[in-house]
Amino acid sequence: MINLLRKRLYTALSTFPTAAHVLHLGLPLIVLTIFLLFIGFKSDFLQVHILQKSWKEIVKLVAFSFFIPGLSEEIVFRVLFLPHPIEKPSIKTQIIWGTIALTAFIMYHPLQGITWNPSGREVFMEPTFLILAALLGAICTIAYLASGSIWLSVIIHWLAVVIWIILLGGFAKFNY
Repeated sequence: MINLLRKRLYTALSTFPTAAHVLHLGLPLIVLTIFLLFIGFKSDFLQVHILQKSWKEIVKLVAFSFFIPGLSEEIVFRVLFLPHPIEKPSIKTQIIWGTIALTAFIMYHPLQGITWNPSGREVFMEPTFLILAALLGAICTIAYLASGSIWLSVIIHWLAVVIWIILLGGFAKFNY
């Protein structure tokens, strides 16, 4: 099992998405983005609110967000859970493991809020956040399974978090 997970991690990190992968996911990403924004603004979970911090603090936040949650969560919830395309999994296997991974991804957030990140307790328990996280997790899963590369799902996840934190009021939702 350890060897399988090590191989998945190495392969996912060393595989880079092609332009075809990006183009193939372009329309689903646009549709998802519109859907996420609609849900977020309709529920008042998202609000245009530009973070008022120094540029140094914003750069630090953007860089940190690449690693946590971007890279770290994608390693756990995509790479370690999902069969890599080189394993030639059946559609049924992809759906089963994709569902398990997505469920774990969603449940992880409230768990995070009640354990090691209490500043996010309220936001991570909010139903709208969990719906948005589920949709983000679904597109990251599709991106990973389609490309075999962790990098596309990391970038999608990272950009969503950065835009939410810096432009759409996400930072203000945490109790610091």
